[in-house]
Amino acid sequence: MRILREWVLAIALYVAIILDGSFSLYLHQFMSFHNYGAACMIMPIGIILIGLFDDTNANEIWLALGTGVVADIFTLGIIGVYTVALPLLCWGSQRVARFLPETFWARLIVVLLGVSLLDIYSWIILSMVGIINVSGHVLLFSVLINLIWSLVFYVLTYWIWGGLTVNYPFLVDLDAYRQ
Repeated sequence: MRILREWVLAIALYVAIILDGSFSLYLHQFMSFHNYGAACMIMPIGIILIGLFDDTNANEIWLALGTGVVADIFTLGIIGVYTVALPLLCWGSQRVARFLPETFWARLIVVLLGVSLLDIYSWIILSMVGIINVSGHVLLFSVLINLIWSLVFYVLTYWIWGGLTVNYPFLVDLDAYRQ
């Protein structure tokens, strides 16, 4: 049981990847407006919140790297976009968490900024490789729609990610601290 408790965050991120894919498939007609679409970002929101809630656990950066590899294979079929972006988002959010107040609203700003940067980064990389051909105008409106949906997913999952991170930190045996 102890080993399972150490891996709860990894299992939750795997479930988040599956939910991202499922919601993108079944809710895409609600997540788009005319030609502008949004991506389901439950898993990146989770990575950022994990970094914000636990800014001292370096293992979570490795968790973000592993999650990035799995997410790249699952969503894009190539390794690169999430593999680079997720560890950077986790590391950056851990650094920012040391200076921000531990409030819902401060973390919301960091999450929305991180999701926007991820969206723009993905657009740059996928355009350079030639996988997508989307104009900057379409990207701008898609980022705005993505911010709205990210706000919804943030509000719905904030307490879940917070509870999991505090109660089940990745690869940390909390039994050593309990009496």
